Amino acid sequence: MLSALTHPQRLGGTIVFSGICFFPDLVMKLAQYPENQGMQVFWGHGTRDEVLHPDLQDEGVEILQQAGLKVTSKKYMVEHGPTAQEIKDAAGFFAMQPLVYLAVRGWLGWIQFVERSRRAFLNSSLVLVAAGAVHCWAVVYSLFVAVHTRAMRFSGYHQGNSEQLPQSVALTETLAVSSLWVWLIAGFTTAAVRMLDEDADGLPLGSEDLKWGPILRFIRSPFLHSALGHAHSVSCVGLFVSIILLCATMATMKGGITVCESCLAIVAIGFAFPHMILAGRRLSDAADQALSEVLPEDSFEAAAAEAAAIGPQLCVILSLADAPGHAYWWQNIVYTLASMAFIAAVVASARSPAKIANIALPPEKGETFVCLGMDAMTALSIIMSYPHLNTWFLRIGVVAVIGCAVAAQYSPVREIYLDWLEPIFVIRSDSHKRVPNQQRQLLRMISWSAAIVCAVVALWDIALHPLALASTAVEATR
Repeated sequence: MLSALTHPQRLGGTIVFSGICFFPDLVMKLAQYPENQGMQVFWGHGTRDEVLHPDLQDEGVEILQQAGLKVTSKKYMVEHGPTAQEIKDAAGFFAMQPLVYLAVRGWLGWIQFVERSRRAFLNSSLVLVAAGAVHCWAVVYSLFVAVHTRAMRFSGYHQGNSEQLPQSVALTETLAVSSLWVWLIAGFTTAAVRMLDEDADGLPLGSEDLKWGPILRFIRSPFLHSALGHAHSVSCVGLFVSIILLCATMATMKGGITVCESCLAIVAIGFAFPHMILAGRRLSDAADQALSEVLPEDSFEAAAAEAAAIGPQLCVILSLADAPGHAYWWQNIVYTLASMAFIAAVVASARSPAKIANIALPPEKGETFVCLGMDAMTALSIIMSYPHLNTWFLRIGVVAVIGCAVAAQYSPVREIYLDWLEPIFVIRSDSHKRVPNQQRQLLRMISWSAAIVCAVVALWDIALHPLALASTAVEATR
């Protein structure tokens, strides 16, 4: 615990097995550091532990909670040392993150479907870059799972595989987490600026109303908005670079790379590249002009939008599909075709964008249901890989998501949703602004179909090898 609290960077969380909390005063002091505030802690302890009495867990948990840390504690009918169930619970401590992402993504997709005749999400580089960072987190998660799985497969599926990981993994993790924090801070600041600016709005009643105070001047200053935009772009570039680095790490690690891992790398890079170009263009006018001579901006926007439609879900599915590393030849063909079809659809969208830039048009019905189906199957693949996640907490969450989706059918509730999404969920454009292209549409439909088949095959494989996959998934998220 002290090692975690004295680590120079902020950690995603800490896992304690049969531990003890020394120096409570020091813990209270360290917990107040910015990088430690609100840290999540999982503490498992055996009820028959004769080395460290179970009461020490209760005392330690109380100290950590008083220090402001978020502690999840569990007891097990064992002696000193971790158990398989304890490790599974610890894995589930982190595995909920992509499930939350998929739930929010599915909810937004359903809102778009319900409001498709009136509203649509704005198709602009800023929105694509900002949303791309969130999608990127699912891709980074899948690559970390694949990297850890490779290390465990190479060393025989046992604990203590950290020494098998290249140093670049830790550096990439730091880059990804730091970039995500920059994105979160910029996002929350943007939301706060919008709320404060709205509160200050109103019809001027006199000359005094036209004089802005220092806070309002700062909120509406071009400098602040430019800084927030650049912060989003920098964070996105960092996240997308981390994807490239993880793919390179996976390709150069010890042990043979599987077909499924190769397909994961292809999809991840296909997702990251157009987003990285969009983010880079926003950072430099010179880069923007240079890239404009190669391809217009709407080409990269179309490619990024197509990549974000099913790319993150496909990455998560591929990272879990062949954890044992012994897929049948026909499975490898399915995975390969799905990844190739995905790249073909992204390239086709870049060559012939389906929409004019900076307009708002809803996705086609087929695309909406494919995305919702992929969201559901991806979530199912995670739950099947982490069976211990199937708890009452998860079931309540599923009911809550379904309830929010059903509530969208009622106008008063839907208006609340629309108010939250107002800046990016705008009045839709006319349908004639779609640009038809039969070849592009054919490739997109092939990509969607291949992704669905890939997800079904992956679910079959996960169900066929539950023990090996559960072991892999548990270790990969430690």
